[in-house]
Amino acid sequence: MNSTSDKKKHTNELADRIAGFNDPSMGDERERDVILRAYTLGAVVSTYVFFALALIFAVFGAGMWSVIIVFGSMVTSIVISAYCQRENVDFSMSMARVSPRRLIVGNIVHALFAIVWVGAIVFHISNGYPLIDVGMGNQTMPGAPSSTYSIAIGAAFGFIVALTIMTISRVRKIKQARAEAAAAAEIEDED
Repeated sequence: MNSTSDKKKHTNELADRIAGFNDPSMGDERERDVILRAYTLGAVVSTYVFFALALIFAVFGAGMWSVIIVFGSMVTSIVISAYCQRENVDFSMSMARVSPRRLIVGNIVHALFAIVWVGAIVFHISNGYPLIDVGMGNQTMPGAPSSTYSIAIGAAFGFIVALTIMTISRVRKIKQARAEAAAAAEIEDED
């Protein structure tokens, strides 16, 4: 048990060093709070920049390569989740408490991105040329209409399945958070 705990501690110490958390540049407590919020904003903005780049690649005809960019945008979430897990913080629980308005806006933005991104790829496949040809993709991309519909239907189905899974997970986490809060309140009442 100790070696696992030591390994987790060492891993997050390295992560803290990479991020500069213990560096004098973090300043006092107020400055540190502002800097950490700025890092968070930077991570969110960079994720949207990745999405924009993927969309640009798809529009210019390198749509299949843009999949790599979309996967690259997931690195931020993976790193955040892993760091929280090593610190025994349930990141999925905190994400379940996201305000409904922020959740809806985020889902709408992601849905619009997915629709336009897949649409640009489907357009390229079905017509054999991209929306804007800058020489990045094949001049002619052979594809049958059935493959075009398959991609569009598969993407739509995948999006619906992902949204359903995220919603179910969020509802479960909210119920768990409420149960934990009720148990904590009950313990406080006993004291």
